[in-house]
Amino acid sequence: MTWIAPLGLNELCPGTEAGKGTAGATNQLTSNNFIADVTQHNTQLGVLNKKKDNISGAHKQDAFLESAEILGAKINLKVTDKNYPGLIEYQYQLPAKAGNGPNAGQIVGYKKEAAKTTYDPAILSDSKVADMSNKAAKQSESYFLSNPNKREYSVKVDGYWFQVTRDAKTGKVSNAYITMPPRNSK
Repeated sequence: MTWIAPLGLNELCPGTEAGKGTAGATNQLTSNNFIADVTQHNTQLGVLNKKKDNISGAHKQDAFLESAEILGAKINLKVTDKNYPGLIEYQYQLPAKAGNGPNAGQIVGYKKEAAKTTYDPAILSDSKVADMSNKAAKQSESYFLSNPNKREYSVKVDGYWFQVTRDAKTGKVSNAYITMPPRNSK
């Protein structure tokens, strides 16, 4: 496709290839590496999200419990729901450490409580959760394209809920993690 620029110069129309117009354009928001990335996120150990005072990733139950142990977290509550087999939600607190003074580095209490939904790999395999996460990410694309200022979206896949997030800078889907919905949700 030839485009006549405002200055009268012939050049290719921005965003097109010669002879192709915009037919090859895509609105794909999910990367081709998404399944590998989400599997890494779900199984990573001991990553502390200091901005949010919680454990990042570690949605696989074993990874979360090991992360909690490594970081000295206190688990206050463990919740399951027969409507969501294989999901376990933990309420936990990370230790608060003294920043300076004679007790510097020592635990002086615990931070605010946080929640983490995990999955039991004996019931929901890593590959099953990654596949459902990928489906959730793909299902969220039309919502994000229609709502460019939104960064989160909840999607139900195969009977399980996923929280899908997208990067504020790139606009691409950055994660889709399994969640335990509020007790009144079906």
